[in-house]
Amino acid sequence: MAIAIVFIFDFAAQLIQSPLTRIYEGIICRNYYAIHDPLLYPVGRQIPESECKIPPVQSELAFVRGMGPVFDAIPSLLSAIPLGILADNPKIGRKPIILTALIASVAQTIWVLVVCWFSDTLPLRMVWLGSFFMVAGGAEVINAILYTMLIDITAPNERASTFFTLHLTGTWLPVLLAPPVTSALMVEKGNWVPVLIGLFLSFVGTSIAAFVPETINFRDQLPAKDPAQVEELGPVTPPSPPSPQPSPAVDALETGKLQQQFRDFIDSSSFVFHSPHLIILICSLTMHVISSFRAMDMVIYYASARYDISIAKANLLNTVNAGVSIGVLSFLPIASVFLTEQLKYTSQRKDLLIAQTSVTMFAIGWFGVGLAPELSLAVAGLVVVTLGTGFSGSVRSLAASYVEPHHQARLSSFIAVTMAAGNFVGSPLLAWLYGLGVSVGDRIWYGLPFMALGTSFVVIASALWRTASQSSQMRMSLDGGARTRHRNLSRPCPPS
Repeated sequence: MAIAIVFIFDFAAQLIQSPLTRIYEGIICRNYYAIHDPLLYPVGRQIPESECKIPPVQSELAFVRGMGPVFDAIPSLLSAIPLGILADNPKIGRKPIILTALIASVAQTIWVLVVCWFSDTLPLRMVWLGSFFMVAGGAEVINAILYTMLIDITAPNERASTFFTLHLTGTWLPVLLAPPVTSALMVEKGNWVPVLIGLFLSFVGTSIAAFVPETINFRDQLPAKDPAQVEELGPVTPPSPPSPQPSPAVDALETGKLQQQFRDFIDSSSFVFHSPHLIILICSLTMHVISSFRAMDMVIYYASARYDISIAKANLLNTVNAGVSIGVLSFLPIASVFLTEQLKYTSQRKDLLIAQTSVTMFAIGWFGVGLAPELSLAVAGLVVVTLGTGFSGSVRSLAASYVEPHHQARLSSFIAVTMAAGNFVGSPLLAWLYGLGVSVGDRIWYGLPFMALGTSFVVIASALWRTASQSSQMRMSLDGGARTRHRNLSRPCPPS
């Protein structure tokens, strides 16, 4: 059922994303010509899309799209930790939190469409006010709780495969199927029809989510960690004792309970800062979410502006992206079995190798997208980026292996906070880089944000590969010391 919900919401998002970008562009374009050349396109006359690829319009489009995640991140940062605490509370659980967050997401979409529909009187930037609904949980909170629910009901050695399956059928399949439908509807029916269909599907997905069973009690039924699963990157964080639960009488009278739980959360989350490897993994996930969502969103209007194609046609790049992703995700379970059963890799070492390979593909691919002089070469770069599709699942599985079951939701919430913070900084930074590149005039600079992404992933790749090298040297040193001690113990004692 979780996969069905993710499929419906992602299909709806794909139906909405590109038409909404074109609606934004049309509104900005109309306002620009109304001020700078009102006689060229008087009120009521349709402005060709090709006339909207000018730098002032593209810079404002990038700014409006780029600042949206910033305003989304503010309430997400404020609410992610309290919502994580509530989701860990057996009296509340995961289901009410994720259901409320889904309803808030639909409400935000409705507000955005209202602003666009009344754009003659409402400034387009008022779409940012829809971020108020994210107090109930944004996309990061939804993802965090969803992954936590999967962790609740999945054995540790099956988590990576479960995450890959979720990405394959719940995320990438709608990205494969929806863009051709969206582009056809945009050409034949206009921009509003696919948007309204997507909104209807969001209502359907929220209704189905109401029937999802609670999973918080499944945690105690999971098998204990296999001692053979030795941590490859370093020692697993020792378990922290769960915080004592107040009695019902005290619970009813204590007015500062949430504040105390917040402080307890900060204290109990200190395990993150005690492990440099875990910090690297969380930072890499933050860059990945910027790459997967903000950069992929930007690719559509970047390709449209740089290579002189319509947004409806540029939207088909999502299908290329999804097709390669499905191929990669279909291959990953086979590769996982080969690494663990044939090469005898532990699950941690396997996940690390997948993460290292994926982040290397990100670095190469984004440089290719940013520097490509032709659309075909940009598509090739995008394909290379997509070869790293297994990154998120492997890194999340690797991070989860550091944490005890009763802190999984808190780890997920901590990841959600860092992702929201990454969006807070990364999204406007990418928008600013795109606007800067467009303002230069030479189209090669349109790819400036993707060159910056490539540079960032070079740094992350270096950290991950260096981590593995240090761990390998440490194991060799320990093994060498053990062999030396064994030889010393095996020597016969000299006669006295």
